[in-house]
Amino acid sequence: MNRARPPKIVVIGAASSSFSGLLADLVGSDKLDGAELALVDIDQAGVEIMAALGRRMAAEWGRKTKVTGTPDRREALAGADFVLTTIAVGGVKTWRQDEEIPAKHGYYGHSVDTVGPGGLFRGLRLIPPLIDICRDVEQLCPDAWVINYSNPMAGICRAVKKATGVKIVGLCTAGFLPKQVARFLEIEPERVEVISAGLNHWVWALKILVDGEDFTEQFKAKMRAEHTGKYYGSSVELMEIFGCWPMPGANHVAEFFPYFYGPDDDGREEEGRYSFRSGHDFDERLEMERKLRSDLKAQSQGKQPLGHKPAEAAGEAVRMLLSMWYNGRTLHYANIPNESLVSNLPEHAIVEVPAIADANGIRGLKVGPLPEAVVGLVAARCAYYELLADAALQKSRKLALQCLVADPLTNSLPRARACVEEMFAVQAEFLPGYE
Repeated sequence: MNRARPPKIVVIGAASSSFSGLLADLVGSDKLDGAELALVDIDQAGVEIMAALGRRMAAEWGRKTKVTGTPDRREALAGADFVLTTIAVGGVKTWRQDEEIPAKHGYYGHSVDTVGPGGLFRGLRLIPPLIDICRDVEQLCPDAWVINYSNPMAGICRAVKKATGVKIVGLCTAGFLPKQVARFLEIEPERVEVISAGLNHWVWALKILVDGEDFTEQFKAKMRAEHTGKYYGSSVELMEIFGCWPMPGANHVAEFFPYFYGPDDDGREEEGRYSFRSGHDFDERLEMERKLRSDLKAQSQGKQPLGHKPAEAAGEAVRMLLSMWYNGRTLHYANIPNESLVSNLPEHAIVEVPAIADANGIRGLKVGPLPEAVVGLVAARCAYYELLADAALQKSRKLALQCLVADPLTNSLPRARACVEEMFAVQAEFLPGYE
């Protein structure tokens, strides 16, 4: 990489309204002033709106950043230093199907983008186009780092590593673990370190440090005293059984287990259970999406104010790429190949662990073994993601069924088979070539 100039950054999936915050982070960063920002999306009208919005941000914030938009990713990728992938296939339409169809067959969850039939079919839809993107990266910008935001994170990153030679790292909610702990403890995030290991949306806090001192037991006592029976009640239950605090949010963690979601009686009082529909009114979400897109278009045309410039390097991806470009040596919680970082998980698995970003790239920190009480649970999920990667790479319906049957959320072979068959039928337009 030629660090005598600002980097060229390509964002693929940039027409999404949810990208506007990251766009502001990229354009607003002092250290990225003068960078080239190429936005790519198959939604040409949408990406042109986001490019116009980025150019307005640059003009109003006094930036020399060059912002372009195109549906032609190969044109954009030539000479790129970083490639951010934020794609979705089918949008809210398929997300709704990922929740509602599996629920008919006894599968429930919250985000439904990581595990269960929802995670499986999201991966089957997203992995083939992401492999195509990464093959273009190999050809047009082989030294670039791919920073992936799309889920299911572990399945996508594993498939990319199996099929290509690109340098890929995944970022998601774990980047905020120290802030989350600090919020619980009501202290400044800079005082907190979290030593954790696991998979995206489900890590175990092995040690929590405050001002460099071990604060793990005090943290656990606080969570036990203040959060039993509340939103984090399921996490408290898991902590009491397994001895470690699970992170990030209780809603994500609970999806990995068959104990917390769904309408059936599980022995808990009604107020102590999770509702799989909580927060997912898709009609309301579609209306919010339409309103946000309208607002972003108005902002891009100068008809609405932009609001405040973001804090410097507010986004995790921005912090990471700046550190790699300028050798900043910053700490992140990243999704990378295990390679003995977690000594009792498969070498090839994509794990979410603390990692250092610097001019050499991304270097995971060894955290040692997971406790025996939880390692089997996590290893089973590693096998699920391995099957998911293979099913998508081979476009195999048989492997897709194997993946779902291997999922700990499955308790009925007929229901698993019926769910897979219905999902392939309903989402056929987004799943070409699967046999």
